[in-house]
Amino acid sequence: MNDENMEISFSVASAEPFPRFSLRQNCEYLERLVIEDTAIDLTRLNSGASVLRNHDPDHVLGTVIRAWIEDGKLWASIRFRKNDEEAGNIYRDIVDGTLRNVSIGYEQNEVVFSRENGVLYGDVTRWTPMEVSVAVGVPADPTVGFYRSINITKRKEFPMEEENKKNIDENAETKKKEEATPEPEKKNEPETVPEKKEDAEAKKKQESADEIRSLAEIAGHPELADDAIRRGVTLEAFRSELKNSFTIRSFNTPRKANKMGKKYSIANALRSLLTGKGGEFEREVSDEIYLRAGLRPNEEMGSIMIPFSRDTFPDSTGFDSAADVGAALVSTENRPEMFVDYIRNKMGVKNATFLTGLRNNITIPTQTGTGSVGWVADLNTDVGATKPTTGNISLTPKKLGAYVPTGKDLIVQGNPDAVNLVIRDLMALIAQKLSITMLKGNAASPAITGLATAAGVQTVTIDDVTAATWKDMLKFGACVEGLAYTGKLEFIMSASDKQTFKGISKDTGSGRFLCENNQIDGYDVAVDGNLASGEIFFGDFSNIIVGQWGGLEIMIDPYKYARSGGVEVIASLIADIAVRNPQTFVKRVASAG
Repeated sequence: MNDENMEISFSVASAEPFPRFSLRQNCEYLERLVIEDTAIDLTRLNSGASVLRNHDPDHVLGTVIRAWIEDGKLWASIRFRKNDEEAGNIYRDIVDGTLRNVSIGYEQNEVVFSRENGVLYGDVTRWTPMEVSVAVGVPADPTVGFYRSINITKRKEFPMEEENKKNIDENAETKKKEEATPEPEKKNEPETVPEKKEDAEAKKKQESADEIRSLAEIAGHPELADDAIRRGVTLEAFRSELKNSFTIRSFNTPRKANKMGKKYSIANALRSLLTGKGGEFEREVSDEIYLRAGLRPNEEMGSIMIPFSRDTFPDSTGFDSAADVGAALVSTENRPEMFVDYIRNKMGVKNATFLTGLRNNITIPTQTGTGSVGWVADLNTDVGATKPTTGNISLTPKKLGAYVPTGKDLIVQGNPDAVNLVIRDLMALIAQKLSITMLKGNAASPAITGLATAAGVQTVTIDDVTAATWKDMLKFGACVEGLAYTGKLEFIMSASDKQTFKGISKDTGSGRFLCENNQIDGYDVAVDGNLASGEIFFGDFSNIIVGQWGGLEIMIDPYKYARSGGVEVIASLIADIAVRNPQTFVKRVASAG
């Protein structure tokens, strides 16, 4: 910073992604600026580009002295105008820290689209910064210095948008030609009464309104049309607004902006099922999951697929569908900021192996046994025959799910968001059931094998857990330490058993206990709130395999409760569970009889 010359340097752009809208695919994508010498044309900036107030060309505050790339960001050094009172005031506010937002206007020269983990990205591999703006009200990039704007000074149309743009332009051109072409002269027809001026104006307004609605429909945002018609904007003005609505996007607050530029919202996903509008990003994610799973959404009732993995398991927030709780959500005395979460049981298995994107039945080849070798009497004696044994681990689709009757008043008015609570509760229930099935299996139809029922799992006999000894606990590790296996071993047990072991002395006089610092014999101890006393498991839990066919599917049934205006929210997950290397697991058993 050079206070005498009113000069200051700061970062103005980074590769941080933020959302754009694709007319062609009717969805948002995340745009990333490539910050490399070969990608950025700095000619304009280094030739004295203007420094503007919030991208307003009528408010020139200074000039860019120099621009360069450093630490993966684009930096600029700017000088404010000394003979301009507004420029001086803004400079002083920047120095004082009361104006922090900076952005750039730029021209896209080349964009390369790709899909990563189901998310569509557009990498701007060649681009030209045109100006630098300060005093920006709503910046987009929270990672740059003093924030990148989403306002594009000059936007080039790329393949993703050319098709729809062509359709829009052709429709407008056709309309103009039709209006410009004179009506052919009609013969031998009765003379018509001239149209009144008021009727002609009304007809013109109606035609303009119809055209605006048509453009909005093509763009995938019909909700913009009614507002434009109400404000009386012209067709050309609406065309400009429609374009700007896609090229100008922002975050509400830079400090709280999601780093991926677009945050997935379960509430938006479910609302889109009811209203048929919004949730474009969530719909795109759903379509990708359906595609990978080889499934199709239910078009009659409406359905959407939500990403579901161990990382997305909800921990606490739930929703009770009882009438009194539902009424509380829309009460005029509701205090959503004090919402009381439902306390759920802990889930012990945290590192199971998830196989996602499955489409067919799965078999995993496995070696179940080994051969044998032996010494022979002399060098001329034949060695014996032997062979290993093999088998398969099978995974077949099985459905896990439930439904919640939900009133439309909760979906529209609930605070906290009733839709979000409904889905989080269903997700939590499914996660809890999936977790305990990994440990205990499912005896009823469909039969699912868990650790408690898997063949080959080793056992340690402890008749009375409350009378367990240090020698008993050492047997768990002894069962697997002789195996040539290096996975992470740990205990999973009930909270009551863990507390019991924390109170049982290893021996007399040492003051040490079976469980200390959440460990037994050096192995971590995890608690699963769904286990009963005596259900103790030990091993490497990444050897539990969870196969998934798609994600968590949400469907809305508007028919069952149609007369009362309610809907039925249905959640289901198609999955299966298997245990590999069962000999690396140990479970506690009581002696027979």
